[in-house]
Amino acid sequence: MFGGFYTMGGCHFWEDVFFYQKWRIQRNYVSKKCRLLDNWDICRFEGSFDECRKAFIQFIDAFELPRQKGHMVVMIPGLGESKNIFKPLWRAVLKEGFLAAAINYPSTQKEIEGHVRQLEFFLTHLEDVNEVSFVTNGVGSVVLKKLFTKDSEWKKHFKIGRIVEVRPRNHGNKLLKKIGDNRFLSFFAGPMAKEIGASNIEKIPSLPKNIETGIIYGDSWLMKLAQWITGTKEDKTDLEKEKKFENTDSVLEFSCKKLNAFKCDKLTYLVTKFLTSGKF
Repeated sequence: MFGGFYTMGGCHFWEDVFFYQKWRIQRNYVSKKCRLLDNWDICRFEGSFDECRKAFIQFIDAFELPRQKGHMVVMIPGLGESKNIFKPLWRAVLKEGFLAAAINYPSTQKEIEGHVRQLEFFLTHLEDVNEVSFVTNGVGSVVLKKLFTKDSEWKKHFKIGRIVEVRPRNHGNKLLKKIGDNRFLSFFAGPMAKEIGASNIEKIPSLPKNIETGIIYGDSWLMKLAQWITGTKEDKTDLEKEKKFENTDSVLEFSCKKLNAFKCDKLTYLVTKFLTSGKF
């Protein structure tokens, strides 16, 4: 069924399952119905995944979309966030010659395993790409680490580039765990908040040693305030211990007063530098 109406991009109830030249196919996590969105988030078609894929092929000619080719940076947001937090970074990596796909997933609606299955499907259907790197924010790092524990088919199709984790939750998060355990608040935070305790998260193996990984720590002032109010303050980050825990020498702390750290030019520069050189 043809669409033609504007959408909000589907940040809470839709999951991205296909991406090509800023067009995306999204799947509703409840009904499993799919829709094809253009680069302005206008719905162009609705139906099954295969129907949306066939419709996209027709739009390639109609909109004269060029063929994509090269190194794709996949960006995974945190709990309750959308792809839009990555806009500054997305622009920066495009200038460096990368392809970029900032994805949406229903982070407040499904458990970690469900998000991993979405990413597997997304990467399996990624076309005309020869190398893939990743950037995560917040609990997006947990989803990515869990993804790499799977023996997935997509790993055979691409070279794995570099990974940058911003404000990762590799030891869980006391505040999110407390929210997840609260019957009222968990309704809004979703099932993944319940899983974010240290005892669960620290069991997930580190990323493979052969993948260059950079980690940037530093919570926002709002997160620190919420932790202070709720008595869930985290221990001070020991960078040397983190290097051993995560099997990487590229670990640093960064302070940014903005709620969206990617609006800090210095952070965008650091992430882009690591993606291009493997160093901060």
